Amino acid sequence: MPLLPLDNFLCWKLKVATLAICVYTIFAATLAAILEILDVASLNEGVNFDVSGGFKSEWRAHAWEGWLACNLVMFFAHLGIIAYSVLMIFAIKRFPTYYEYSLTLAFFVLFICYILIELGTALYKYSYYANNIFRLGYLIFTFIYWVARTIVNIVGVLIIYSRIAEVQYEIKYGEKKDLSQWASRANLLDLRSGMNTPALRTPGTRTPMQPPESR
Repeated sequence: MPLLPLDNFLCWKLKVATLAICVYTIFAATLAAILEILDVASLNEGVNFDVSGGFKSEWRAHAWEGWLACNLVMFFAHLGIIAYSVLMIFAIKRFPTYYEYSLTLAFFVLFICYILIELGTALYKYSYYANNIFRLGYLIFTFIYWVARTIVNIVGVLIIYSRIAEVQYEIKYGEKKDLSQWASRANLLDLRSGMNTPALRTPGTRTPMQPPESR
């Protein structure tokens, strides 16, 4: 069963909600990238730098290759999603509808890949920490921050998916899609023409405006 798109998100239209997701992604991914830089700095024994409330560098020195790989992958993933979010803001505000549709579709795919890549690196990190996650303050913060961002990112994927469906409808029918709750419940939306039309009636019935048949 295909996923049904949203009509709106809370009190926001999908266009505004998509803009909000882009702005959120820029700030959230920026902080996440800074955390990756701190993690890399703490791996370097020559710098003699450790994050307060985090793992000491010597505790994971024997697995530094895996940690460095995760840090670099996620750092560039954060930079990529930040850059594309900035592009999406301009696309939503300035670009023609067709180009916005193409860029939003690509953003949808990239956002899913971004979530999955971060899921993989997070599983590597936090499986290494195991129960020590909840013994150190910095690790508790990074773990909760990752979980919270993942939840919001999944909601963002649903919003972007719904925005794609909305823009696709506008391109196909040349008008805004009307999916108000009243129209949906009354089944008054005719998708073939994009217009709100009266509900279909069974043959042989009359509308209230139809004159009585002559006898």
